[in-house]
Amino acid sequence: MTTVSADSQPAPPAPAFAEGVSPDALVRADQVLDRLVSPEGRDDPYPWYRRLREAAPFYRSGWDGLWYASRYDDCKAVLVDPRCGRNPQDMLRRRHGMNMGVVERLRRRQRRTMLTANPPEHTRLRSPVSRAFTPRRVGDLGVRIRERLDPILDEMAEAGEVDLMTVLAFPLPVAVIGDLVGVPPDEREQFRTLVRASQAAAEPDATAETIAAAERAADYQEAYFADLVVRKRTEPGDDMLSMLVQQTDAGGPLDEEEMVATARLLFGAGFVTTTNLIGNAVLTLLRHPDQMGRLWDDPGLAAGTVEEVLRYESIVQTNGRTVFEPIEVAGQALVPGDHVVTLIGGANRDPARFADPERFHIGRHDEVPLSFGWGVHHCLGAPLARLEAQLVLTGLVERFAGIELAGPEPPWTRSFLRGVGNLPLRVTPR
Repeated sequence: MTTVSADSQPAPPAPAFAEGVSPDALVRADQVLDRLVSPEGRDDPYPWYRRLREAAPFYRSGWDGLWYASRYDDCKAVLVDPRCGRNPQDMLRRRHGMNMGVVERLRRRQRRTMLTANPPEHTRLRSPVSRAFTPRRVGDLGVRIRERLDPILDEMAEAGEVDLMTVLAFPLPVAVIGDLVGVPPDEREQFRTLVRASQAAAEPDATAETIAAAERAADYQEAYFADLVVRKRTEPGDDMLSMLVQQTDAGGPLDEEEMVATARLLFGAGFVTTTNLIGNAVLTLLRHPDQMGRLWDDPGLAAGTVEEVLRYESIVQTNGRTVFEPIEVAGQALVPGDHVVTLIGGANRDPARFADPERFHIGRHDEVPLSFGWGVHHCLGAPLARLEAQLVLTGLVERFAGIELAGPEPPWTRSFLRGVGNLPLRVTPR
């Protein structure tokens, strides 16, 4: 395998920026971008998003040759435009000079799922499972989710002090999506570390060891779901994977590899996003006791709280697109092969879209965050993640007179998704 060094890669295109932005502003923008991916910037990226938006809101970086968008309207325009699509492997290679063998294995693995496919392939891969995640069908799961949640709340009340991520934020979503996909209960726990390891390869500071560990974790998951498919053929259940097996065996739209990849994607993405959303919601409320008090006084604000958390502490901070046909964004002409990084965390705090955007306010009425994407790649599981988070917040309010941190505020994890690894709480039952 050949390793591509920075010296052997094509030089990035000359920096470009919107008319009226000075070269000095471009230099400042690249400096801000460099700080944004530093450990300090990842702990609190929002001041850096703001500085980047003020210096050069849409520009091509002299650092890596990628276009960066930090305004809401520009990000949404790129995400929704059918002339742009997914090509994450090329972006990783362009940005990090990744080992070409690793890039090719990522390409082979990911092109079999809706996550990185583009229409019409995306439509073919997504359609067999999309009906299960409509808001109406997800809403029917509310009773089952509460049946899972209530014993956890009882356990928390009895313990008094708990790690929310360990006792609730992970086990509840993994149980819900495990039931839907068909992963046996006693085989779910292992995926907490496996999925986290797989995602780490996409990080800007991923090392060779991190990438190798991600490869091993991904290989294990593929082998697991291939075996699970075999088991579903002999012992089918009332679950999504059993349905996909039956469809595939009857000549349905997915082949064997695509079915395995889809099952793996749905299960992993189905819990890790919600896990982080629950943790972010509770931590953000703890950081804003006035808003926590509003929610405890009026549990009907739970849905609005979830939307505000998605805006204020977006789980997904960036989203990439590749230009396939010439387009214009923010007055700039983009050509096929250009790559755009939409800075979702910055767009969700754009003052041109949200009033007083740096304020966490659960009673907003202008909530349309970009956290779950837009267009054909809008997150399939968004309705389920929202419902689970809403039910968790409602359950906490109903079960406890108050909650508070039982230790130091936890650091943000260095993972692909923004979240915390632990959240120690002290709870007071009603």
